[in-house]
Amino acid sequence: MLKALKVDNYVLIKSLHFSPSEGFNIITGETGAGKSILIGALGLILGERADTQVVAESGLKCVIEGVFDVTNLQLKPLFDRLDLDYYDEAILRREILASGKSRAFINDTPVGLTALKEVGSKLVDIHSQHQTLQLGNQAFLFDWLDTVSGVGDLSESYKAVFSELQSAKKKLEVLQAEVDQQLTEQDYYQFLYNELEEANLESLSATDIESEFEVLQNAEEIGEVVGRSIQALQDDEDALLGRLQGVGHTLNKLSGGEALNKILERLTSVQYELEEIGSDLKSYGLGIQPDPERLTALNDLMSRLHQLQTKHKSQSILELIKIRDDLETKLSLNVGRENELEQLKEAIEARSNECTKLAHELHEKRLAQLPHIEQKANADLDYLGLINAELRLDVQSTEELSMYGLSAFQLLFASNKGSQAKPAHKVASGGELSRLMLILKSYLAKNRKLPTLIFDEIDTGVSGEIALKMGEMMSSLAGKMQIVSITHLPQIASKGNAHFYVYKQLDNEQTVTFVKELNDTERVQVLAQMLSGENPTEGALANARELLN
Repeated sequence: MLKALKVDNYVLIKSLHFSPSEGFNIITGETGAGKSILIGALGLILGERADTQVVAESGLKCVIEGVFDVTNLQLKPLFDRLDLDYYDEAILRREILASGKSRAFINDTPVGLTALKEVGSKLVDIHSQHQTLQLGNQAFLFDWLDTVSGVGDLSESYKAVFSELQSAKKKLEVLQAEVDQQLTEQDYYQFLYNELEEANLESLSATDIESEFEVLQNAEEIGEVVGRSIQALQDDEDALLGRLQGVGHTLNKLSGGEALNKILERLTSVQYELEEIGSDLKSYGLGIQPDPERLTALNDLMSRLHQLQTKHKSQSILELIKIRDDLETKLSLNVGRENELEQLKEAIEARSNECTKLAHELHEKRLAQLPHIEQKANADLDYLGLINAELRLDVQSTEELSMYGLSAFQLLFASNKGSQAKPAHKVASGGELSRLMLILKSYLAKNRKLPTLIFDEIDTGVSGEIALKMGEMMSSLAGKMQIVSITHLPQIASKGNAHFYVYKQLDNEQTVTFVKELNDTERVQVLAQMLSGENPTEGALANARELLN
């Protein structure tokens, strides 16, 4: 319940304090006085967006604060989820600067507009004239139908599963696109992998290959040089080894003591080393034989490695090995994605089956409630003067699942008996739409137990006895919740427990909106003015007293 609304520096309002009663509150005033401005201010603390034009005086910020009694509304879980302090009295505040910056608070904790709107939706429902367009809106119609049919919980369960189904389908779509892209690339990846795998990279050494190739490429030259070296070392008549042996024989003939003996040992050692070198040179020479086939093979292998390194922009065999392993990972990943696809398809099928089951149950339960709702609604239409009119709730089954299950819903209306019922938002007049919306909103409010319901000129297009009955219907609703009605009809205004009058006057050469609660005498005067004009007659005053009594 709204206990108080304080508005500072908003449009034509300099400073205003509005404290409605618990029951049926009436707001009246001349056209343009600012009645709707008051509702606009309330909308801002319920999460509506604002612009800089709402700030009345640019040097000051606009502040709107609402105090709500939330006792017995079971809002603590919501406050806990939003990480807000919970008290039986909730304070919603909005601050707007001339620059356009806006801040919102709940119980002095900064919040975003989404949180403000979520909390506000549990506190107040504002019905304005343009909301008659909702009669053609599926979201509003199904929300209304499911609430008054008592299947709201089942509807929410269905929507949760349907939302999961849609999310899974979206995920499948993205994953399928990725897999398709990978499949397109898989043949190429497989070719690259096979090419690198067949190269048997781990067994290769670029240095060894290049060394062997260089040796084989120069085999003849190496053979010739080795042969000449062996001859110079030991085969020629003047070979180095023979000459050293001659030197050794000559020195052996001398008696040179220990020093010479050591030289002879060293000389003998050199001879043995040169003999081994000669032997090794012979072995090496025998191993270096021209091999055109091996040379061709090595050349091909070097060429292949060069091609692979160029293709993959790598500098070494180790880098090629890493690239090959990465390709193997990509190929195995696609297999994993295909498994993930299958699992996701199975999950979607399960969710789809669950959705279908819930949708059928929801559709049947909706249909079961239609006769009772139609009967009551048509009785209320009769009460509000639409005796020959007919309201029909047309719920048809659909083949494809939607957010609303397997149902399509239209509110059909016929103004006269025998005429064909058509969508209400297309055929009903302004007065008929006003009465329809009052009935729908009253049912919604009773079932949803909103603490505050605000009607902003819902009485458009009606007058006289019908207006009186609309006032009585609102007054009856006020026995269960707080009602605020902005009206221009005295018949409705007379039914309120409290009557607030909105007016404009000059304040320091500036037009400012004010609101005041009327006492009994002032209320008679205002109602009489609504009946007959600015200077009411005694008859109008008497009529006003009669309406109030």
